[in-house]
Amino acid sequence: MKNQKKPSPPEQMLVRNNWTDSSERMTIITPLTMFYKIRDEKNGKLLHAAFYPGSMSSAYMPNNAVSHQHDHFELMYVLEGELTNKIERISYTYKKGDACLLNRNTRHMDIPGPRCSVVFINFHAEYILDLMDRDVLFDLSPRLTSPDGIIHDFLLSNLQGEERFARNYLEFSSTLHTLSSPSENPAEVLIDRMQQSLIDNRPGYSYLLRGLLLRLIYTLEDKNKFHCNFMQLDSSNEDFLFARISNYMEETHGRISRSQLSHALHYNAEYLNQIVKRRTGQSLLKLAGSYRLDWAKQLLTSTDKSVTEIVEELGFSGTSHFYDFFRKETGMSPLEYRERNQ
Repeated sequence: MKNQKKPSPPEQMLVRNNWTDSSERMTIITPLTMFYKIRDEKNGKLLHAAFYPGSMSSAYMPNNAVSHQHDHFELMYVLEGELTNKIERISYTYKKGDACLLNRNTRHMDIPGPRCSVVFINFHAEYILDLMDRDVLFDLSPRLTSPDGIIHDFLLSNLQGEERFARNYLEFSSTLHTLSSPSENPAEVLIDRMQQSLIDNRPGYSYLLRGLLLRLIYTLEDKNKFHCNFMQLDSSNEDFLFARISNYMEETHGRISRSQLSHALHYNAEYLNQIVKRRTGQSLLKLAGSYRLDWAKQLLTSTDKSVTEIVEELGFSGTSHFYDFFRKETGMSPLEYRERNQ
């Protein structure tokens, strides 16, 4: 939250006017809300802040860590630090740059850790689906953005058919490219602009807010910026971690070390290695090699790159190393494979 107005006194908190809690089921009266929880580094207390058109309210309050459901969809995005999201009976760790989109049936509770800052963007499904369907420049113009991304499909499936009774969610994590970029995370830039547009309450703010929300959705759907996994209620913490390991393997084509994975996921490397072994029967090193092999095959058959260029792209120490690796895995040399499959 940047450059916001001075917080209102605790007695002027408006959260209760926009939220009601009935039988541990939360509801929002307005189509969209923005709510923050920020752990104060100095005193360790948890600041709750809510934003409304033209104003905000805030107060230090205990974390209302009670398992609950919504009558709406909730997008949780971790801005700083770490947060534990307990979904049903399983706890998942979300770090800076991670997000989670929960449907209306999934029971959960959030537990912010030290130095944690998290934003909750809550919206009625009909509100966002209407925005996505109307994302055109003029009524007669061709559609500028196609409403067929994973978030659109998730929202739509949870409103129709048997899926409306399901308990599932989408989880997002920043790609290594996004994490290593010197520029600000694009999702966080959009979230900050949404918050500013809401509190400024200037003419046209509602249209600007809708546009920013759409851009946030399409940013989260951008595979170059975020990984996304569809998670069922019975997904375990191992499912959660294995999905993320697979995301990073695919992003880097296997060019990622145990230590890099450990740093990205905030878990011990050997623990991650054991998860991979239980799921695939392979070690992390062997799994990474299979991703490198698949990418090497694709480069050999779908491009005109030389073997030397492929060796450099895949990070092998030399051509002979690559030849030995490729022949061991396929029974033929890279050039033989290209001739047979190109």
